[in-house]
Amino acid sequence: MDPVSKILTERERSWPRLFPFAMMALFFHGGVVGTVFLMSRNAAARPAHLPAVSVRIVRPEPAPRRRAPARPAPRPTQAPRKETPVPVPTEPEPEATAPPVAEPPTNRPSEDAMAAPEQKSTPQPTPPPAEPAGGGSGLSLGAGADAGDDGGIPSDFHFAYYVQRMLALIEARWYKPGVPAGTRARVRFTIGRDGRLSRIELEASSGDSSFDRAALRALYAANPLPPLPPAYAKSNLTVHLTFSE
Repeated sequence: MDPVSKILTERERSWPRLFPFAMMALFFHGGVVGTVFLMSRNAAARPAHLPAVSVRIVRPEPAPRRRAPARPAPRPTQAPRKETPVPVPTEPEPEATAPPVAEPPTNRPSEDAMAAPEQKSTPQPTPPPAEPAGGGSGLSLGAGADAGDDGGIPSDFHFAYYVQRMLALIEARWYKPGVPAGTRARVRFTIGRDGRLSRIELEASSGDSSFDRAALRALYAANPLPPLPPAYAKSNLTVHLTFSE
């Protein structure tokens, strides 16, 4: 018989003798496990009694605030006293008196003197005729198709101050070119209520293109003129102006 078969045969023979001990060990371990299980179940069913502890919440007292030291009140400053000037008595100046004027002696005529012949009243001289608008400046109101009594403006325009102002503004912007004496050009333009010029055109040429352009350039440079007088009823004013050298 080989060694392995021998060992197995010995174990088969010893098993009936060990069976009672195995059963006792099994029952012993089962009883221990059952006891532990029952004890743990009873311990879990019982409520746990925890000790009660009373707690009291105490609020901390706030720290006392430090007061800032009081600043001393500023002392009122006294305003400097104004010294009132002491008036110095002045002596009144003596009034200048004009010397008396001696009246010229009057020679009374005697009773025997002959009476002076009566003087005839001499007529006062008549004033010279008024100079046409523009004077000797080279500008004058020339006659046109719709001119009135003044030759260059309508007859219902009675505002001489406006005409003088208009001519002065245009003349200040008129640069005369070198042309022979007696050269003339007439232009026509319309003044609106607000003083703006429109329809500026050459009505009569002087024969010299530089003189004609200088006349038209003066009108464009003077635009706009002062507004028309409020008392003038029409909305515009047509003027015929002559430039002469």
